[in-house]
Amino acid sequence: MRRTAWVVAVVMVVAVALTGCGEKSPDQIVKDLSKLTDKMKGYKSHGKMVIHSGTAPQEYDVEVWYKKPHFYRVSLKNTKKDVTQILLRNDEGVFVLTPHLEKSFRFQSDWPENGGGQVYLYQSLLKSIVDDSSRKITSSEKEYHFDVQANYSQNKSMNRQRIRMDRDYIPQKVEVLNEEDQVLVEVTFDKFDEDPSFDKNAFDMERNMTGYAGRTVPTLAKKQKKGKEKEVNAVAPAWIPEGSRLADETTVETPEGKRVIMRYKGQKPFTLTQKRPEAVEASLQAYGKPLDLGYTMGVFLDMDGKRHLSWTYDGVDFELLGELPESQMAQIARSVFEQKDK
Repeated sequence: MRRTAWVVAVVMVVAVALTGCGEKSPDQIVKDLSKLTDKMKGYKSHGKMVIHSGTAPQEYDVEVWYKKPHFYRVSLKNTKKDVTQILLRNDEGVFVLTPHLEKSFRFQSDWPENGGGQVYLYQSLLKSIVDDSSRKITSSEKEYHFDVQANYSQNKSMNRQRIRMDRDYIPQKVEVLNEEDQVLVEVTFDKFDEDPSFDKNAFDMERNMTGYAGRTVPTLAKKQKKGKEKEVNAVAPAWIPEGSRLADETTVETPEGKRVIMRYKGQKPFTLTQKRPEAVEASLQAYGKPLDLGYTMGVFLDMDGKRHLSWTYDGVDFELLGELPESQMAQIARSVFEQKDK
C-alpha cells in the first residue's frame, strides 16, 4: 500500500509539473496580450501589405514606428510606382505627408484612437483580440492563431481577420476578410523590434518631408511644375450607392488646370472632381481627420452633414462632395482606384 501511495504521489507531482509547463489557456493568452498593451514603450515593424482589389493586387512596403505615449510614424510605399506616403503623429498634431509632391496636411486629431485602428498597427491587432469576446484561439508548435472580428470603421466590408503571432506574441501575418471569406488585405511582417531606439527628430514633420524629398520644405507656398500639363483621364467609380446615377460630366478650365466634374443624382447626390494640378499647396491645415483608403490616405471633413473627401493618387487630385455616410464615400474612393488601376 505504501508503494502504491508513493507511486500515486509521484504521478500527481509529475502531472502538476506538466500542467504548469503545458499550453496556456485562451484566458491566459488574452491576459498576456492585455498586459503587453499596457507596458509597451515602443516598437518598429516592417512588412509587406497586399490589397486585393481591382484587376491586380497592389503591394506596399509598410514601416511602423511607435514611441510611447503617442508618437507614430507610418510609411506606406507603393512598390510598383515607387511613391511613399507618411502618416505621422507628434506633439504638434497628426500629419499626412506626400514628400515627392511636397504636400502635407496637418490635423488636430487623436488618430489612431479615433480612426478605428489600422491593420498594420500592432496596438490595433492586440486590441481586436482582447476586445472580441467571441474570439477563436488555436495554436501550432510555433504560433498562436487568432480569428477575431475586424473593426475598421473606414471599410465596413472588412468583416473579420486572422492573426498569426509567434509564441512571444510577435506578429507574423494578418489577413482581413469580407463576409464571403475573401481576403481583402494581408500584411506579412518580416521585422519587429520590441526595444527600438529613435533619433530625437525621428517624428519631426520637416525631417520626414526632407528625408524623402531631399530638399527644404516651403511653407504655405506654391511651386510651379515644369513641363507641359498632362491631361486628366476621367475615371468613374466602380461602385456607387444603389439608386444613384451619373447625371452629367463636364471639363472646365481653372487657374489650377483642367478639372473634370462628374455629378451624380439619387437620394443623396454627390459630386466627384478630378484634376492634375499645375501647382501644389505645400502645407495645409485640415480640420477633419485622415482616412485610410488602403492605397492612399484621404482627408475627410464633415461640416453639418456636408461631407468632403479628398485624396491624391498617381499625380491626380480627387475630391468627393455630398451627404453620403463616411463609409460610402470611402467605398466610392476605393472603387475609383480599382477603375483607375485597370
